[in-house]
Amino acid sequence: MTVQAVSFPCVLVDDDDWLIPCESPEDVRLASEPEFVSDIRDAFDAGGRPLRLFATGPKGNEVDFELAGPADPERFRRCVEAYFHHWTDAAPPVFAGDAAGYAAAVVVAARETAVRRRKRKGDAGGG
Repeated sequence: MTVQAVSFPCVLVDDDDWLIPCESPEDVRLASEPEFVSDIRDAFDAGGRPLRLFATGPKGNEVDFELAGPADPERFRRCVEAYFHHWTDAAPPVFAGDAAGYAAAVVVAARETAVRRRKRKGDAGGG
């Protein structure tokens, strides 16, 4: 069995549709705390593959992650669109079929786009 490596950048999405861009394994670990790892609703690597985050370490005080399944670019796109709908006044990056290019564009857009002080109510239209 071949173990596939997580490719970066990664995107974490919490249970409030907040998107957290991560460009390294250390970013993922810093962005999630063991006692709040269940607050991360979705996570994707640069290939659009879902990630599973979990507490680890001798006291469960560290976070690690691994690939959790095949690429799901549609779900990844819906999560990104929900974040941009609820938390910004900007349009999300357009997904053109290239998950790696999309992930990179999402990270740049998330870092450069001003965020709202309050979450916008209503459905993002995609899920």
